[in-house]
Amino acid sequence: MSQTFTDEELMAYADERLPVDQAAELERLLRSSTDLVQRLAELVQSRESLDPSLGAMWRRGRWSCPPRAVWSAFVDGRLGDGLSQHLRFHVEVIGCRVCAANLADLQQSGDHPDSEGRVRKIFQSSAGRLAAPPSPARE
Repeated sequence: MSQTFTDEELMAYADERLPVDQAAELERLLRSSTDLVQRLAELVQSRESLDPSLGAMWRRGRWSCPPRAVWSAFVDGRLGDGLSQHLRFHVEVIGCRVCAANLADLQQSGDHPDSEGRVRKIFQSSAGRLAAPPSPARE
């Protein structure tokens, strides 16, 4: 059964805030409906030109999303309770799909940007391949 999407739902999809099941249905419809693609494009273009507010820039720029290094520290248990609670809120209550994907990737890979194993791998892969820096000239 095809669902009719509201403008708000289309914009939530454009911002990756639409629930996964609805996003999947919308993507299925977008593949077969040039009218729906055109409607979505017009909505996005309209928003870009008509909403220069700080809130709109905040949402589009994902300024509230922590960087991957912070998520890595979260996975490693290196953050305090306050920040950890905020990160859980960001993913579980706000429902940020981008950060949820980042978190899932870090949890599954175990290869965090700050992890000791990653540093060791990088060091081992470059050992003996880098020239020693020149020694300072003596007067």
